[in-house]
Amino acid sequence: MPADFSGSGVPGDLAPRARPRELEALAGHLARRGPQAVAAIPLARRLEVWEQVIEALLEPGSPERSALLPRLLESSRLSAEGLTEGLEIVLGGASGASAAALARRAGARADGLAGATPRTLAGVVLAGNIPGLAVQSLLPALLLGRPLLLKSASAEPWFAPALVAALVAREPALADAYAAVTFPGDDEEALTAAFGEVDPLLAYGGAEAAGSLAARFGPRLVAHGPKASVAFVGAEVDLVGTARGLARDIALFDQRGCLSVQAVYTEGDPQGLAAALAWALLLEGARLPHGPIDPATAAAVQQLRATAELQQGTRRELHLELAVGTVLVESATFFRPVPGLRTVRVHGVPKLTDALPALASWKGQLQGAVLAGPTADELAATLPLLGFSRLAPPGELQSADASWANGGMDPLEVFSRSA
Repeated sequence: MPADFSGSGVPGDLAPRARPRELEALAGHLARRGPQAVAAIPLARRLEVWEQVIEALLEPGSPERSALLPRLLESSRLSAEGLTEGLEIVLGGASGASAAALARRAGARADGLAGATPRTLAGVVLAGNIPGLAVQSLLPALLLGRPLLLKSASAEPWFAPALVAALVAREPALADAYAAVTFPGDDEEALTAAFGEVDPLLAYGGAEAAGSLAARFGPRLVAHGPKASVAFVGAEVDLVGTARGLARDIALFDQRGCLSVQAVYTEGDPQGLAAALAWALLLEGARLPHGPIDPATAAAVQQLRATAELQQGTRRELHLELAVGTVLVESATFFRPVPGLRTVRVHGVPKLTDALPALASWKGQLQGAVLAGPTADELAATLPLLGFSRLAPPGELQSADASWANGGMDPLEVFSRSA
């Protein structure tokens, strides 16, 4: 067996960074031994082990959670409250009934009802913006029996190795099929050593990183690039309840996820909704405080605030502290991504359908939509045509489960591609 990068018992303050020779040996081992190793473990047992791991990572005071949490608190740059709730959402969505339903579908595929699943090695390049992101790829691969090599982001190198190590601790044979490593994303030699033979390579991250990987891996790459989410609010809604839900959709993960709301379109009173949303963000800030603030993001939001004070047709609702959030009321209908720091634009429109032309040019870069009110619900059939992959009521947008088709791609289909 090549060098151990499973993540168990990693000493010191730094996660081990794999060298190209080690990566090549590890990938070769997983490719040779992985298919048989994971196929020998019944699907029911794989699901059982997964559930045990998720339960341990969610249980306060468990040894595995206690070892992981301090490292995640530093690397995730979330507050303790924000990290705790974020992990509950990500891990909870990949367990229980949703994981069982995904397992049934995987079993049907393995039985030939939906086509055979290839057993060759697949790869994943993770981003560091959302803690626990590795569950979205490892669960479907595990249920399908697909060996997988995961690369953690350098900024967050802890979760994926801990997840793999927890699985291996309960079912040692899985060490021949799954591993998590860390190395710089711009190390071309390491990328080739780790992923030169994988198909597919699933990658999360920014546009520049996705473009670089696409040039190297071509059609083998399945990219989850940067995307944005918005909200549609009808005129006849509970303003306070809707604002509280929207504030949660904005504040979770400190607005760093693809399901974080950045803009709200309303056919009601935009200033009334903005005022309610500003107060809701104030309350949400007390419940889920913002983590350490990135200076570049702070500067961008300060610039946005200053521009709003001078620009005709834009006003800022309340003067919230920077870490609490920024609510801008816009008289024009457009969409433009915000810098972060729980910043949101509220656009008033005569009808919610009037917002769709402004979003059409962003097709392929849109992810989730909050629907509040009967007229918003009427958009449910239209929004997927613009690329929206998740629709939810206020407060639930970021609570996606294991079956969510991120970017419109079924999680089982991604790992059912032939090499």
